[in-house]
Amino acid sequence: LFGSNRVDDLDMLYDDSQVSIIEIEVDPLTLEWIYQYPESDSIHIAQFHFSNSHIDEFVDDIGFRLRGNTSRDALKKSFKISFNTFVPGREFYGVDKLNLNGEHNDPSIVRSKLCWDFYNSVGMVSSRSAHTAVYINGSYYGLYISIEHIDDEFLDSSYNDSSGNLWKCIWPADLTYRGENPEDYHPWIDGVRPYELKTNEELYDYSKLANLISVINNVPDNEFSESLNSVIYVNEFLKYLAVNILMGSWDDYWYLKNNYYLYHEPVADKIHWIPYDYDNSFGIDWFNIEWSQSNPYTFAIMDGERPLATRIMDNPGFRNLYTHFLEFYLGVYSLDTWEDDVLSLRDIISPFAEQDLYRQMDYGFDSDDGLEDFLNSYDADHYSNQHVKRSLFEFRNMRI
Repeated sequence: LFGSNRVDDLDMLYDDSQVSIIEIEVDPLTLEWIYQYPESDSIHIAQFHFSNSHIDEFVDDIGFRLRGNTSRDALKKSFKISFNTFVPGREFYGVDKLNLNGEHNDPSIVRSKLCWDFYNSVGMVSSRSAHTAVYINGSYYGLYISIEHIDDEFLDSSYNDSSGNLWKCIWPADLTYRGENPEDYHPWIDGVRPYELKTNEELYDYSKLANLISVINNVPDNEFSESLNSVIYVNEFLKYLAVNILMGSWDDYWYLKNNYYLYHEPVADKIHWIPYDYDNSFGIDWFNIEWSQSNPYTFAIMDGERPLATRIMDNPGFRNLYTHFLEFYLGVYSLDTWEDDVLSLRDIISPFAEQDLYRQMDYGFDSDDGLEDFLNSYDADHYSNQHVKRSLFEFRNMRI
């Protein structure tokens, strides 16, 4: 265990006033194999060095692998670091894993971090993040965003009781009703796990999840508000919807039935909603939809039903509370200090982005070794390049 106080440890590990340095040493043949088989989750032994103004630590025998979904096919890969795979129980400054995201489809290399920062600024439990420069076997692999992993350590630092069930919810996690039996929510569709249990796996108890889904779908309208409040922290879900709406994040529950976590906290016997995955935001679009103009009450849906969002919007009390969050967040979003913070981040990471040749490889951003795409994707009056339809400030101003 490196460090002693988890909160202080996280402050040091995710200090975003600087770009930390991560150096990984792995057998060259192993690295070649990893790139040859990008769909593999095989974990390989490697050596690790982390340095910033607070920390300068070497760690032997860490686990190293690729991570992500579509990013596995990218030339700029994303990586997962595990400190406890080969040394059980080991942590590094309050975490046992690091997620290093390449942000290959975002020329600004900042969109997901801005979403995490916004969540943290309004007091919602979510991942911390910070930029880091990644070197493998002495070669610079580019500028990454290190994002706090959602696991038992995350639960320890976020909730009074961290002993409950945590589900990772990915496509097609639409919260539609499949039956009263908890086993109805075990894997389906050729083994796909829309609700993957990440803690207490030996018990494999889906009863609280099944009960939540039953309440969402089956409780009559006149009992819905009280019943839903008894099983889930509704205000967290409303905050989640409001932030996604404002940031133009569509790779989520409402549009794509994807990318969130549910945590049942036993001491309260209620479920928390935890946001996840934000690179597709602020004007990034693959569906020819103008996300800055999307209706915040009748948001687009890819296919099928989203019973939780639908019933929330049909309930006057919940809808009004959601509107309150939208209005409050709009006030924060509109402040000049938001722009100042974004530009400060840009200036901190610019030298590392300029040297990052991997960010050019997938979509040709700044392929002439300049920073035109990088800089324009922040504050250009209008910026569009392939799937990136707006600059950050352009999208923000249009959305307001």
